Amino acid sequence: MTGQSHNKHSTIRALSISAVMLDGFPPLVKQLPVVLLFTIAILVSLIVPTARITSVPALIAATVLLAVATGLAGFLPRVDLGERSVLVVPVIDFLVIGVLRFATGESSSIFASLAILPAVWIAASPGRRHIAYAFVGVLGGLLVPFLLGSTLENNPNEIARGLFSACAFTMAAAVVNDLVRLARVNISDLQAKEQATLTELQRAFVVQQALLPTSGMGATGYDFAGMCLPSKAISGDFFDWYTASNGIAITLGDVMGKGVGAGIIAATVRAVVRSARNHDDLAIALDRASDALATDLADASTFATMFHARLDENTGIVRYIDAGHGLTIHVRAEGAWSRLTSFDLPIGLISDEAWTVAQFRLEPGDTLVSCSDGILDLYDGTVESLQHIADIVDSSEDAADVLDRVRAVITGADLTDDDITVVVLRRLAV
Repeated sequence: MTGQSHNKHSTIRALSISAVMLDGFPPLVKQLPVVLLFTIAILVSLIVPTARITSVPALIAATVLLAVATGLAGFLPRVDLGERSVLVVPVIDFLVIGVLRFATGESSSIFASLAILPAVWIAASPGRRHIAYAFVGVLGGLLVPFLLGSTLENNPNEIARGLFSACAFTMAAAVVNDLVRLARVNISDLQAKEQATLTELQRAFVVQQALLPTSGMGATGYDFAGMCLPSKAISGDFFDWYTASNGIAITLGDVMGKGVGAGIIAATVRAVVRSARNHDDLAIALDRASDALATDLADASTFATMFHARLDENTGIVRYIDAGHGLTIHVRAEGAWSRLTSFDLPIGLISDEAWTVAQFRLEPGDTLVSCSDGILDLYDGTVESLQHIADIVDSSEDAADVLDRVRAVITGADLTDDDITVVVLRRLAV
């Protein structure tokens, strides 16, 4: 029973939204069916023997009136006289249909049903009064032949026929009016929900950005900078740096996927990695993060690549684990660069292999740059694109300048549909 009720509600909503789409069309688009069917009516009257033209002047007058109505349909929205001013077009259409009937046999004309088009047009406007307007329009259009010379003697049932047709068309207009009313309510609800969702996403974005470090660690002789540009409201990337046991920890992670789900997982991984800050063994942080993904977040069926390092600011030694990331480079002061090899699988994938800890020395003037794969899409999408990042580093004055130059590339390129995250650590030259 609940399912039937839900289906019924869905059907009504679909019909109502379809109806309001009619009201949302430009007046000229609404006028086109009238023009098309009027043209067909002329052709039928010329070709079909039983359909005849009884008054050529009236037919010419109807054609001129239709041209005027169509012209107004295109002109009135441009002068912005208000929505009501456009209703003059279906009013003229009622007159056109009445004159057309007079020109094609009066009571024997087969084109009286054309009045449904302007009736629906008017009924789609907000307010119950438009149902009455549609009734008056249909009835008036059907009685136009009497103003042009028809008599009850020649058409004894025309008044009754016109009244009955007006009532029938008005019932259809009432249905359209009600569907449009329901549609406006539904659309208003949908817009309110969408706005609430956007507000929540904006709050989530603010919180996520607040979790990212915004200033250096105060480490003498070192310069830190980082940015995270999400492709959607929430990023599946993150970067971090903080004081840890025997040095400064630097992390960049890239969760599979994008959007809110990836952002939640990224926040979880960041927190788990940070929980190991008091341990000198880098593998502990990766173990905890991988366990969280493989067990606690098993239903999410996801994984994350990660570069996690520990800097000894006294010696410049950087120990690191690269878990399936492979997008970190060491740019030397003289401009030469090398990519740090990734030895291990991403976190979240079950493996009995121990994490591989490697190290290198960051000499004065050297720079460490780690980025997410979104940066590759700014170029040719291959790992060789890191050459461009190395060139940017070589021509930059400091870590912040590196990010400014990367932002300039992003601004000048077709934006990638992936998150872009970059973290920069430069050892200042002596």
